Amino acid sequence: MGSIKTSDAQGLITKKLVGVYQEIIKPTSFIRSFFKNVESPTRAVSIEVQRGFEKIAVDVVRGTEGNRNTFGKSTEKIFEPPYHREYFDATQIDLYDKLYGVESVDSAVFARYINNVADKIVSLQNKIERKYEKLCSDVLVSGVLNFDAATSINFKRKAESIVDLGSGQYFANAIDPFKKIASGCKFLRTVGKSGAVEFNAILGTTALIDLFGNATFLAKQDLINFRLDSVKLPIKNAVGGDYLGTIFCAPYNVNLWTYPEFYDDKEGVSTPFIDDKKLVLLPSDVEFIMAFGAVPQLIEPNSMPVMGAFVFSDFIDKKLKTHEYHVESCGIPIPLTIDKIYTMKVVA
Repeated sequence: MGSIKTSDAQGLITKKLVGVYQEIIKPTSFIRSFFKNVESPTRAVSIEVQRGFEKIAVDVVRGTEGNRNTFGKSTEKIFEPPYHREYFDATQIDLYDKLYGVESVDSAVFARYINNVADKIVSLQNKIERKYEKLCSDVLVSGVLNFDAATSINFKRKAESIVDLGSGQYFANAIDPFKKIASGCKFLRTVGKSGAVEFNAILGTTALIDLFGNATFLAKQDLINFRLDSVKLPIKNAVGGDYLGTIFCAPYNVNLWTYPEFYDDKEGVSTPFIDDKKLVLLPSDVEFIMAFGAVPQLIEPNSMPVMGAFVFSDFIDKKLKTHEYHVESCGIPIPLTIDKIYTMKVVA
């Protein structure tokens, strides 16, 4: 079996880590699939928002000046993404001494060390990825983002976009769920100014059970179509979402999805990404971004700041006698078209 000089092994670590990292499975990202990644070289990220309209033209008398149009000013909004930094000390790995404490190291030991470090780095990134998935869910469910250290953000969704069907009107009652969903689509079309002909409905677990048990829904089961090929990328290929079929809620086509995935909060409580009692409705032409600002860094003269959704680094502290691997990220979901979200509480 071959061996590698310790001095050479140290230089190979970064290259090998990248290779192993690319092979490791990432956490589910169905909700994130509605958000397009945008990376910024600055600490804060900014967007410009201007509401559209669908007014019709009014004819005028020939020879007159015509109708003068004015447009509302676009509003620039600046957000500072929350900062995430996760790390671990590699000196706590049993193989660390075998790698650095000898003149040469067995290639098998080197490979095990690389895999061990890569597993831990990816585990740290996955923690942050799950946080981003939760934040994206918060945008769709409430429109409010709450952080542990950063200032909360309220995207100020319209009150009529967050609806509680109310007593006697839930999916478990003798009501027509097709009409309820169609009313949400109408909001997205008229208020959200969506030009979509297809919509996506994401149901919580209990919401799904009650829908599939609804008498009106059962009577129209033969109207459910299965045409996943028509669903846009990357939503179709996102991990975690379960496509249930497409229904016709006159005059709208609605793709039904469920997302039975969970995360553990800081208290260790398992929580669903989508509230069990909620249904989230989105048109296929949403414009959401996952914006990544620059992580804190020292920029040398004539050099560019490091950009990226995730920044990886390692540090050796001779005073504390640690060798730390760090994962940093500053991301925030931003719904550019905030009125293209409709949330219904469909379970009592």
